[in-house]
Amino acid sequence: MIQGLQLGEPKYEILSAQLADMTRQQLPQLKAALTQLGALQSVAFTGVGPGGADIYQVKFEHGTAEWRIMLGPDGKIQGITFHPL
Repeated sequence: MIQGLQLGEPKYEILSAQLADMTRQQLPQLKAALTQLGALQSVAFTGVGPGGADIYQVKFEHGTAEWRIMLGPDGKIQGITFHPL
């Protein structure tokens, strides 16, 4: 997902319909934010949040970010957020 966003080519088929629409609308901003962080270096699962989202610490060339991913019952991503640490 991260590399797809960095390239401006996310895999919409793994997203819920609503999240795919939101991603299409926000893609320029998402791509710009991830471009500033640089190359992806590592991804580490850190736990499950109180709402059930999987939490990951993601290291990039120029910083680190926390990603939270919520899967739906169909296995598609229903929610995804990230913020720099």
